[in-house]
Amino acid sequence: MKNAHQRRRAALFVGIVAAGIASLSGTVFAQYATKGTVNIVGFSGVFADNYQKFIIDAFKAKHPGIEVNYQQSKNSAETLALLTLQRAEPKVDVALIDVSVAIKANKEELFTKLDAARVPNLAEQPEWARIDGDRAVAFSQDNLAILYNTDAVKQPPTSWADLADPQYKGKIAAKLSDTRGVILLPILTKLKGGDYKTSIDPAIDFLKEIAPSVSTFEPAPDCYAVVQSGEVDLSICWNGRAQYLHDTQGGKIGIALPKEGSIGQTNTIGLVEGSANKQAAELFVNYALSAEAQATFAEKSFYGPVNTKVSLSEPVAARIYGSKEAQAAQSSLDWSFVADKYSAWIQRINREVIAAN
Repeated sequence: MKNAHQRRRAALFVGIVAAGIASLSGTVFAQYATKGTVNIVGFSGVFADNYQKFIIDAFKAKHPGIEVNYQQSKNSAETLALLTLQRAEPKVDVALIDVSVAIKANKEELFTKLDAARVPNLAEQPEWARIDGDRAVAFSQDNLAILYNTDAVKQPPTSWADLADPQYKGKIAAKLSDTRGVILLPILTKLKGGDYKTSIDPAIDFLKEIAPSVSTFEPAPDCYAVVQSGEVDLSICWNGRAQYLHDTQGGKIGIALPKEGSIGQTNTIGLVEGSANKQAAELFVNYALSAEAQATFAEKSFYGPVNTKVSLSEPVAARIYGSKEAQAAQSSLDWSFVADKYSAWIQRINREVIAAN
C-alpha cells in the first residue's frame, strides 16, 4: 500500500503527463486526428472543380477518415450572407472568401482566431496575409487580365490602354459591378498617373471611354464562355481560370497580362466562429496553407501562392504574373481601405459607367 509521500509523487507525475498531453493536443494530436467532417463554402465553377481535385482530394488521401463537403457560392457576398444567417448555429466550418469581404466578416465576428499551435503552417505565411489577427488568412491570388479570342485577335493587347482601341468597339465583355471592377479602378488610376487612395476619378473617366465599346456588362453564362464562343473579342476577367481553360478547351481563350502589371484578387480562408467540427477544420486549414497545397494549386490552376516557402518555375510565374516587366509592375492594395470603399466604388461604376451606356 502506498504511503502519503508516494501518493503525492504519483499524483504529481499524473499532473505532469496531463499537462504535457494538453500542450501536445494543439499540434501532434490535431495533426493525427483520424475522423471527422469539414463543411466548406467557397468559389464556384472552375475554381471549385480544381480545388476539389488538387486540394481537397489530396487532403483526404492524407486523412481518409475525414469527410470534406464543398458547397459552391455564387460570390463572396453570398457567402457572407450565408455565414450571417447561420451565425447562431453554423453549418459551415471553413469559408473561402474575397479578402475585402473577409474584413467585413471579421467586423461581424464571423471567423475565429486561428491557433498557431494547431495551425502551424501559419508561420509560413507573410505578415500581410495574416488578416485581423489570424481571423482570415490569404492562401492564393488571382490576377485580373484581358482575355481574348485567339481566332479573332491575332495581335493580343499588351496594355490596359488597348481596351480603348477602336478596333474592339462593340466587341468587349466587361463584368464591372463586382470585385473585377473594384480591382480595375486602382489599375486604371495608376495607368493615368493617379493614386487610388486620393481619387478614382481618372479610372472612372477612362472607363467612360471604354464603355461604348462594351457589348455587354453582364456576360452570360460568364466572361470565359463569351470569349470561347467568339461572341466577343475581349473580356476583363480572372487569369487563373482562363489559363486552365486555355489548356483544357482547345486554346480558344488567350490571356494578355498587360505590361503595366495587374493586381491580385486575394482569396482568404477562415475558420467559422462556433464551428461544430473545429479540430478537423483546423487540420484542413493547415493543409490549405501548406507549401505543398499552394505550389500544386499554382502549377495546376495558375493561382499565385502566398506561402513564403513556395518557389515557382519561371514558366509558371510568367503564366500567373506575366512578363518580367509585368511582374516588376505588379501592384498590391490596402485591402482595409478598399473594403471601406468597395460599395461606394461599385455604385460609381453602376451609375457613371454602366447606366450611362
